[in-house]
Amino acid sequence: MRSVQLIIGGPPAPWALTGVSLRTTGDMSFAHTANASLIWPADELPSGSLSIAFDGVPSGSTIDDITCAEFVDLPPGDASADCSVDHVVVMTNDLDRTCASVGEVTGFPLKRVREVGEIRQGFHRIGEGGVIIEVVERADVVATSLWGFVLATESFDDIVANAEELLTEPKAAVQRGRFISTGKAAAGLGIAVALMTV
Repeated sequence: MRSVQLIIGGPPAPWALTGVSLRTTGDMSFAHTANASLIWPADELPSGSLSIAFDGVPSGSTIDDITCAEFVDLPPGDASADCSVDHVVVMTNDLDRTCASVGEVTGFPLKRVREVGEIRQGFHRIGEGGVIIEVVERADVVATSLWGFVLATESFDDIVANAEELLTEPKAAVQRGRFISTGKAAAGLGIAVALMTV
């Protein structure tokens, strides 16, 4: 099930680092993962931009001021079989307001809330086995925005070993028994992206 699409600004080539299988249709590049698709539009968006689209949610719908993009038909094809979008991070200054909006627009309600010090996190899963929308409340956030996302991959060790200093040293993730590594600015991904063990 790939009911979520992430539309990414900047060139697609640097994303080969993450292990996704890049494909093209016309001038547009894309990559299927096990549960979502990544898209680099033909009209290249500015590096650093990130949008989200949901199957069945009209283009222009807003999740607490985040405008949903159009969900587009992509050619079928093999996914990057060992890779999935673990979660997409949404930053907000009001968890309750943003989670209510996520639930209303997508139809998938808040599953749980986690509190760590002054930070609160809410979690929505978009369908069975689907992408998790992780909403993070912080007092210093001015406007609700998409912050970035995490790819879970079975090839984590090989990717990190071949990254040539473009990824941070792996460290223990919040999820018990898993490890995470973040893309550095030099990787050229343009947005906040991390890789995590499955």
